[in-house]
Amino acid sequence: MLLRNEYDVVVAGAGIAGISAAVKAGSLGCNVLLIEHYPFLGGMSSAGMVSPFMKSMSGDKDLVQGIYKDVEKGMRNMGGMIDNGFYSWAFRSVANQLLGDANVEVAYNTDVVGAEVEDGRITYLTIATAYGVSRLHARQFIDTTGDAQLVALGSFPWLKGDEKTGKLQALTLFFRMGGIDVEKTAEYSKQHKEDFLPWMDFKYDFSRIISIAGYTGLIKKAKAEGRFPDDVDYVFFTTLPVSGEGAFNTTNILGIDPSTSGALTEAENIGHQQVAQVVDFLNKDVPGFEKAYLIDTAVQVGVRETRRAVAQYMMTGEDILNAAKFDDVVARGCYGVDIHGQKDEESRMDDLEEGAWYDVPLRSLRVKDAENLMVAGRCIGATREGHAALRIQPTASATGEACGATAALAVKLNTTLDKVPYEKIREQLLNNID
Repeated sequence: MLLRNEYDVVVAGAGIAGISAAVKAGSLGCNVLLIEHYPFLGGMSSAGMVSPFMKSMSGDKDLVQGIYKDVEKGMRNMGGMIDNGFYSWAFRSVANQLLGDANVEVAYNTDVVGAEVEDGRITYLTIATAYGVSRLHARQFIDTTGDAQLVALGSFPWLKGDEKTGKLQALTLFFRMGGIDVEKTAEYSKQHKEDFLPWMDFKYDFSRIISIAGYTGLIKKAKAEGRFPDDVDYVFFTTLPVSGEGAFNTTNILGIDPSTSGALTEAENIGHQQVAQVVDFLNKDVPGFEKAYLIDTAVQVGVRETRRAVAQYMMTGEDILNAAKFDDVVARGCYGVDIHGQKDEESRMDDLEEGAWYDVPLRSLRVKDAENLMVAGRCIGATREGHAALRIQPTASATGEACGATAALAVKLNTTLDKVPYEKIREQLLNNID
């Protein structure tokens, strides 16, 4: 497929935020191009192997509907999702169908390497493919790259890391194992509750997804013998829809700013070393893992934060924990402030009260000083604490859908983003804000 030179809307980054943005804009009749570095869809949902989805229901209130629910429904129908856990192949399959139904063009194996800006308006992007470098024009742009690439390339304002220390959250290389005797290792946890994390209730239903986190006593011994990574404090895994398989959110890569290729290369090396040590430890030390085996590792190390846009409004940790409400709400969430601490930094997990939720305002998706650029997902406009709550996949989908709706309306009304009437945006997002 040959790309055109001009589109109504260009979305950069095909993670769940970008997919949601592109599907929404396409479904409203816009010519949409979705640009993706990898030869497949999904971002951290597939390349990062990030499963399960985090919390988006508070009390009896299901906060994220719309395209996110379309993804969930599609994966359940094909047997690729149980509870909130899913397979990356199922995610890619459903996303591909949704994009096709919305007539979205997708450019795989493509990187944005330049942005031309005139009077605060992006006019052209420069993209690089295996066939060379070319330019394309669009009326509206949406940055869902996770690293705020369009924001940075356009020289719009951005921030990175902790406002005082500059520290960035730890990285994690996910991996999957098969052949686990889940019932045996769950029984071990019941007999050694002191070695597992406080949130575990040890009430297991093996027909559903279960989560186990701990083995601290066994890990302490292995560390003393030099057989376990120093920076990893516990093993955490969730079972997947097929019995005996688990997805591991366990490796803990510290001291790295993943904003550059060199740093990401170092992180990959550390991550794979940790995976090898953890798998060996599980096989030798943990009941239930005697016959378990490594299936695969994620395509890339999981990055929790790099650049985030400076937006017209920056959501704060206080907004999150106080369940703030806004007149220009376009999404909602209930996930708390979750910071995976770097070296010499305490990790945090501050939850909201059950039944509480916060609004995400349109202004946090509008890049400051940019006339035709919005952000969603991991590069949303927020302080570090606010970002630590908003970065999860359900919220990323909702913010992406909001960007897609706003950009499409700007095109259809032939106006700027700031002049699109909020009530018209609201009409397109009622599932996620009512």
